Amino acid sequence: MLEFRPVPDRSPVSDRSGVRPAESVAGLRVLITDACAEPGRATARLLAARGARVVLVARRGDQLIAACEEITAAGGDARWYRCDIAALGDVDQLVGWVLDEFGAVDVLINNAGRPLRRPVAQSLDRFRDYQRMMATNYFGPLRLTLGLLPAMLAARAGHVINVGPWHRNIGAAPNFAPYASAQAAWTTFGQCADAELAPHGIQVTTVHYPAFQVDIDAGISHYSEEPALDPEAAARCVATAIRTRPVEVDTGAARTLRGLAPRSTNRLLHAFGL
Repeated sequence: MLEFRPVPDRSPVSDRSGVRPAESVAGLRVLITDACAEPGRATARLLAARGARVVLVARRGDQLIAACEEITAAGGDARWYRCDIAALGDVDQLVGWVLDEFGAVDVLINNAGRPLRRPVAQSLDRFRDYQRMMATNYFGPLRLTLGLLPAMLAARAGHVINVGPWHRNIGAAPNFAPYASAQAAWTTFGQCADAELAPHGIQVTTVHYPAFQVDIDAGISHYSEEPALDPEAAARCVATAIRTRPVEVDTGAARTLRGLAPRSTNRLLHAFGL
């Protein structure tokens, strides 16, 4: 059985920037949710190649096995656990397994996010859309984070990375109300948690990056026609976040436009069907 051991010294470098050297991911125990989607899989490959010990979590066991075999064949350390992040019972079992097997993780990457595109006027009788988005994008990752935080607090060390909207429209996103609302709640939780937990050695980072084609087998629209970072570029964003530990990483342009003219920007996005 692959054993995860704490690295003797995982503290940040001694300069005032708080930036870790790039190689410092070596030996870190990193749990990645939605690890079989392209960005999650690319992130797992990159971190494992840099010496991290990755735990891959997703809904499909067969895909998890393939992803782990790919990493181990390249010389990396990888374990997997099947979990539907929207099912709180699954999440509780995942937390129990992680604590039993490893004691704690050093980095939790909440990478699960399943966009749903449907205008509000077409959702008046579809309250379940909002429930579904909250379960996947808020309550599930929240349950996982709260379950793993006690071990981080005991160690006075840890890093939670919350991957923000895959859609390029950050914040108010016309036609994506259920998804954007859940992501707004999750982003706000991360900001609150970072402010409260930083004195205890735990940082929370939100990473925003543009859309990827997502799992259409799950009945979710895909956005391959929209500008997007390739998975490897997204993985590098996450790796940089682990190294620098910022509060937020934003690769989108919509936020800049909203800062200048938020109402006009939202109306333009809606007018062009984005």
